[in-house]
Amino acid sequence: MLFSILIGTFLGVILFFIGMFLLTHSIKALYSKKLKKFIATLTIHPLLGIFSGIVITALMQSSSATSILVVSLVNSRVMNLYQAAFILMGANVGTTFTAQLISFDFFFLIPHILFLGVLLFFLRWNPLSKNIGKFLIAFSFLFLGIKLMVASLNPLKDLMHFKTLMLSIEHQHLKGIFIGAMTTAVIQSSSTSIATLQGLAHIGLIDIYQAVPIIMGQNIGTCVTTLFSSMATNKNGKRAAIIHLLFNVTGTIFLYPFIHLFSHFVFSLTPLNSIRQIANAHTLFNVFNVILLLPFVKLFVFTSKKIIR
Repeated sequence: MLFSILIGTFLGVILFFIGMFLLTHSIKALYSKKLKKFIATLTIHPLLGIFSGIVITALMQSSSATSILVVSLVNSRVMNLYQAAFILMGANVGTTFTAQLISFDFFFLIPHILFLGVLLFFLRWNPLSKNIGKFLIAFSFLFLGIKLMVASLNPLKDLMHFKTLMLSIEHQHLKGIFIGAMTTAVIQSSSTSIATLQGLAHIGLIDIYQAVPIIMGQNIGTCVTTLFSSMATNKNGKRAAIIHLLFNVTGTIFLYPFIHLFSHFVFSLTPLNSIRQIANAHTLFNVFNVILLLPFVKLFVFTSKKIIR
């Protein structure tokens, strides 16, 4: 049984990854020539920088892609560390769009969206229609991957060890944070990790009180991709990656004493919808972080310069 769970979940993750990759590629194909210039111009004001981080990440469906792009822009001196920090803050909010999208139940439309996407892609009327077709195919793959993951994870309900692990997280928050950080660091995608949590919530294997510490850990784990990408950059590129990590770690430390209160608040918003609870927790955690840490951006930049001399 365990083997079939692993294979099914792996295939679901692969399908989800393909969807994420195609989605990012289709967006880049539509905006690649103007994307860097667009980001650079929106960093004139801090709030515009946050807004651009949210929008670009929501479109590309990947905070890692945005973070890597920001690191490269800092490396090439198109923007400074102060500007980069605000985009990275926005990227953390923008990446929650995927979870919010998944939380709405319109799977019955996916076969029609997939058919339309394949039609537009293969008819190739023009480059725009081809990219729109690729976008729709990618969008469908996201949901098909989630559906396959949910079906594959369902037998976990019969495994007592897994139930015990999930129950222990509610009272051992550090364990949940560690699990979230490690799994996301390995998968290299917080969106995939959150989607897996939503799948577990859908079949009743995890509740919001157990999920919140894992979500906090996932926000830290997603920084690994940015840190790896910064290894080939100059000092400022590395500092931008450090700022991303500092932001997520500090937000987790600040919220840690209030995990139960935060979880209860999220539960009260949609008490009958566990999938939306996961999505809302992911979004609210990152929105609270931005509001809370906005006054400390200069401190993050200063600290990154002390770490990377």
